Amino acid sequence: MAANFEIRSPKAGVYQWVLVSQGRILATSEPYTRRAAAEKAIGSFRMAATAAPVIDTTVPAAGPTTRKAARAVGRVLAKAVVKGGRAVEKVEQAAPTKR
Repeated sequence: MAANFEIRSPKAGVYQWVLVSQGRILATSEPYTRRAAAEKAIGSFRMAATAAPVIDTTVPAAGPTTRKAARAVGRVLAKAVVKGGRAVEKVEQAAPTKR
């Protein structure tokens, strides 16, 4: 089942978008004072999400980095690729970590 964006108004003069799929909330926005700003944010979110990589920050990155930097950077596990108007996950092979 496809996800839907809903624009909600929790109180007068406040607008917020919510991404819902099968009755579950997947993402919510910050509150906006104008409905047009919430609609524009939905467009920005759609554009950013289609190319956003999945990054696992719980696994250190490969290469000569410090532990602190490795925890902050993580590894890219997959990228979403748009094919025929649909986001399809493209799995990338992660380089083996050196120990």
